[in-house]
Amino acid sequence: MNKQNFIKSENDKEYFTKRLNIICGQINGLNGMIKDNRSYEEVLIQLAALTNSLKTVGRNILANYMQNNLNVKDQKEIDNLIELFDKLV
Repeated sequence: MNKQNFIKSENDKEYFTKRLNIICGQINGLNGMIKDNRSYEEVLIQLAALTNSLKTVGRNILANYMQNNLNVKDQKEIDNLIELFDKLV
């Protein structure tokens, strides 16, 4: 399998590392909420925020991959493919 990296710069690496660290914090927070018997409404709100964070990282990975490996430079084409990604996830 041909390995094509979506990370082409240190800025990309820092961005994705930072975002994933935030997501880890959200997961730990959710775990704490469950241990503290917080209401289902509060847990679901935080779960929705976590889901959105994961989708955002996925969108950005896809956009970086397209820009760095497929030479897709047209923002409209990138937006259309990301919209398709959103429908699939």
